[in-house]
Amino acid sequence: MFRRLRKTKWLSRPTEILWYQWIGGIGSMLMMGVIGMLIGMLSPFLAVITSPNPSLFLTLDEASWVASLSSPARLVGAIFGSIGVHYLGGKRAMLIAGCPLLLAWVCLILADSAKWLYGTSFAHGLGIGIAFVSFPVYLGEVSSSATRGALVSFAVSGFPLGSLIGNVLGTYLPKTTFGYIALAPTIVYIAIFLCVPESPHYFVRMGKLDQAERSISRYHPKVVVKEELEFLQTFTSESNSVTVGDRLRELTTPRNRKAGMMILLLYFFMHFSGLNSVIYYMEIILKTSKVTAITPATVVIVANVLDSVGGWVSMSLVDRYGRKPMWITSTCGACVSMALTGVNFTLLANGYNSYGQQWVPIVCMISFRVFLFIGLIPMPSIFLSELIAPNLKSLTACLGNVFAGLVAFVSTKSYQPLLDAFGEACVFYMYAVIMFLAFIFGFILPETKGKTLHEIQNM
Repeated sequence: MFRRLRKTKWLSRPTEILWYQWIGGIGSMLMMGVIGMLIGMLSPFLAVITSPNPSLFLTLDEASWVASLSSPARLVGAIFGSIGVHYLGGKRAMLIAGCPLLLAWVCLILADSAKWLYGTSFAHGLGIGIAFVSFPVYLGEVSSSATRGALVSFAVSGFPLGSLIGNVLGTYLPKTTFGYIALAPTIVYIAIFLCVPESPHYFVRMGKLDQAERSISRYHPKVVVKEELEFLQTFTSESNSVTVGDRLRELTTPRNRKAGMMILLLYFFMHFSGLNSVIYYMEIILKTSKVTAITPATVVIVANVLDSVGGWVSMSLVDRYGRKPMWITSTCGACVSMALTGVNFTLLANGYNSYGQQWVPIVCMISFRVFLFIGLIPMPSIFLSELIAPNLKSLTACLGNVFAGLVAFVSTKSYQPLLDAFGEACVFYMYAVIMFLAFIFGFILPETKGKTLHEIQNM
């Protein structure tokens, strides 16, 4: 059965357009774009509201809370997302993520004090938690082996695109106008997920076989529906765990424990790469680096443009060359970028400050972000969609994103205290060391390129 199904036409001809898969991918990309818009907007916004005499003034400590509050909220969102994925399905969980994202824009529009901005950040974090649990599960279940990596990378590429839009509009528009504009893509992504069907895996798990057949015929129009349904029934019934306790016990088996630890380490390396510090504080970092050849705000915009290039490179190459090469390339580039940034701050601290030296922080900040989107940012979601057994995906996604929220909060909130205690050079050297460890870790990652979910489970 498995051998015959793996040779079906939809697996062997990746060039055919599977419309519903890509419509779901576009909806996921828009959702990630909405998440990225607020993060992109915060870089110029925090620089403005912490400067003298703005209409809305925040202290550096208050700005730090605005930048970091989304991370603990992500923990709460991950729990809601896991429950939603398990009982309602990945598509409906992504619809639910739209509610806190809409609330975040409303809080931003109404913000006249730090408390409203705290609400914006917290609601945004809830949306992130639900989104990052649900979209890898949904895309992993509706995609074929030939398109899975590209679909997840395509969805993640919405983040840098949204960040670019947020950065540009946040630099030149009042926050109220920006909030009204940001409501539009949020509503569009919600409308898309009102129209596409839930994944066939979910319907099979719920015993809704007629709806599962219709879902299969839309997402995989080239397969024999009855045979694919039988395959999914066999695949989803291989584990019979029903309760949370059963799933927790199954999660501790050697195979699942190993896959779960890999997911946690991928999230750890992603957030302790310097990701949050650079994205939230890039303009401030460039000003501290005494960059005057180009205005720091312009460099941030250029970086956001090239972030999208990194995302598209990942989408184009991840199913051609594999997951491991993309991770190794990404971590190697990020390590070099962080190390050179540390060297630049060391030179500044020792009185070396020439005009020609300014290209170092500019190139390093831009290249670091490009390398992030080539591998470090998409790979945790790709592996989450592939490595975990079907009955454990929602639970593992929840645990992974709770952990990711914790490390994101620690890495973001600790940035300013670490700067005050040790200086910029030491902080960026620390990020370089972590990226070197991530580079080594890449050599033990499994390669899942071109494999079905069943083949991956049997690896």
